[in-house]
Amino acid sequence: MAKTSFSWGKLITAGADVFAGVNALNSANESASLLEEQGALTKDDYFRQASLVREEGQRTRAKQTMEYVSSGVEAIGTPLLVLKETISKSQAKAGALETIGINYKNLYGKKAEITRNQGRATLISDVLQGAAQLI
Repeated sequence: MAKTSFSWGKLITAGADVFAGVNALNSANESASLLEEQGALTKDDYFRQASLVREEGQRTRAKQTMEYVSSGVEAIGTPLLVLKETISKSQAKAGALETIGINYKNLYGKKAEITRNQGRATLISDVLQGAAQLI
């Protein structure tokens, strides 16, 4: 009879190991999903900032144009170069913000992938430990 209860103990321990592995996998998947969501939100935030920078560049250019016109200066030559540079700088800054947003999204995606892999590794380890209990 002692041998039967000992086997039951091994079976319970093995089941607990497998259960712990499944819980670790589920937790890792939840964390990974949150990381991916954070990455998407961060990217969206940088893209909104880039849009605002572009709009500000357009407003600044329009203001500069009106100042030139009201001063009697034609928008040719140097004034035209200044107007183009205003837009160019705002476009460059907006592009840099978008690149940062994409990089953050990719970073969070990699972190999510690592988290999922760690969850899978824990599950496999715990299943193998559980199987070893039964041997």
